[in-house]
Amino acid sequence: MGKIEIIRGDITKLSTDAIVNAANRSLLGGGGVDGAIHRAAGSELVRACGLLNGCNTGGAKITPGFKLPARYVIHSVGPVWQGGMYHEKELLASCYIQSLRLAIVNNLRSIAFPNISTGIYGFPKHEAATIALETVRDFLVHHPEIERIVFCCFDEENFEIYNYLNSDHLVIVKAQSQDDILIISDLASVIWNEHYVPIIGKEQVDYMVSTFQSREAIANQIQNENYWYYILYHLAMPSGYIAIKHNGNELFLSKFYLIKQKRGTGLGKEGLKFILGRARALGATSITLTVNKNNSSSIKAYEKMGFKNEGAVIADIGSGYVMDDYRMRLEIES
Repeated sequence: MGKIEIIRGDITKLSTDAIVNAANRSLLGGGGVDGAIHRAAGSELVRACGLLNGCNTGGAKITPGFKLPARYVIHSVGPVWQGGMYHEKELLASCYIQSLRLAIVNNLRSIAFPNISTGIYGFPKHEAATIALETVRDFLVHHPEIERIVFCCFDEENFEIYNYLNSDHLVIVKAQSQDDILIISDLASVIWNEHYVPIIGKEQVDYMVSTFQSREAIANQIQNENYWYYILYHLAMPSGYIAIKHNGNELFLSKFYLIKQKRGTGLGKEGLKFILGRARALGATSITLTVNKNNSSSIKAYEKMGFKNEGAVIADIGSGYVMDDYRMRLEIES
């Protein structure tokens, strides 16, 4: 999943594969960012734009960057704010989606956006930033081809808004594709090695990962064993995963892991809120899980979340290995 960066500066100085121009419908230049990009690119840009026959609001078209450091300019026409009664939000989201689709079609890996429609077009800045970030994050989840997104803010207010909105954003996505399964398998290898090797040893970790968290094993659990897997993206970065299985009044929490650098950031609480929401939606009255008896940090964390220890359970997992766990339960308040 692509990396999102927030900077304050001059978008015409950026050397990303493409920069986005907040254009008007004629595409022939104007004020603000539009005028600055045309001046920096030179007269060839306006001639190239003249061949495009304009652009509808919410759409996007592409030209070379000419004298700009960026190889391409993607011209997108944002909506004029009219109180939100004329599909302005949907049209603004479309600007980002159509620009990113053009980037993919042209094999571009990095793209910089200005704060579309927040200048003379009057779109409320906080709302525009929310739409921009959420739209881009959702797009990146399904399009790993894009490696880098830059939001280039011209003014301090937008810079502060974008940083605030991007500071602690968590997206939880259900695994549905082979790419999703690969991400989970890669996360499992990292997490199990950094967290469980001191607890159960390297040999057993390798066995656990290859047997239960390989791409094939995860796909089988999803397709044949009724498990649901979810990827946790924090600041557009795959940061952990959840696996659950619904059985009558009980929701079994099979996996809930975070990479080391994301522990202690509050993502555990946010993840539990999500799990509780899924349990309630499925009509479960309790959540159960198993945790290794020697995993004291996780046991304490679950106890802090309200889980009660129901005692030991030993499971033979093959090849001479056993899992010596505690079974824990959280009763869900109605």
